[in-house]
Amino acid sequence: MASLNLVRWGALGALLAGVAWIASFIVDLTIAGQSPETSGLPSFYLIQGILTVALAGTLIGLLGLHAQQATSYGVLGTVGLLAALIGTALVLANVAFIHVAGRDVLDLLLGVGLVGMFFGFVLLGVATLRARVLPQWCGAALIVVLPIAAILGDYGGGLVFGLVWLALGYVLLSERPVDSRSLRGSSRRSTGPRDR
Repeated sequence: MASLNLVRWGALGALLAGVAWIASFIVDLTIAGQSPETSGLPSFYLIQGILTVALAGTLIGLLGLHAQQATSYGVLGTVGLLAALIGTALVLANVAFIHVAGRDVLDLLLGVGLVGMFFGFVLLGVATLRARVLPQWCGAALIVVLPIAAILGDYGGGLVFGLVWLALGYVLLSERPVDSRSLRGSSRRSTGPRDR
């Protein structure tokens, strides 16, 4: 039951992340040319708040993906999950501490965090493809989403990232937990004379 709850919470986190990433893209479009990087402007705080929600939702979504397929994807998936979680948490720390930390610390957090996210998402995507618990496109999406988002940058990176997290959230909501599927499958197979 605990893993079912974690999958459901993960689905909600992924959906929240998707909406927030798309919102960050829309806000970026609407304030183009206003230099939101300048601390103190309302647009700066709006973007920082949306990014905080998006990254927090991404963390919860990653935990939901893990809960759904942890028994099937082995060490590769666990390593990928840890790298993705740590990387995302470091990027979140960069966003959260932008007013209190020095520039060098922020650059280090962001750089290490992005590298961790990239490798974590790739490993988690490969493990998802191999586990075959979720649809195959989920693994492929995890592998390619960060490079595509990085290439698009402000011209659609947040939109692509948001759409992928919305889709992953939907899959987590619609999939049955692995435990109940394996129990139902084994009860169908054991139809001996006593079961009839």
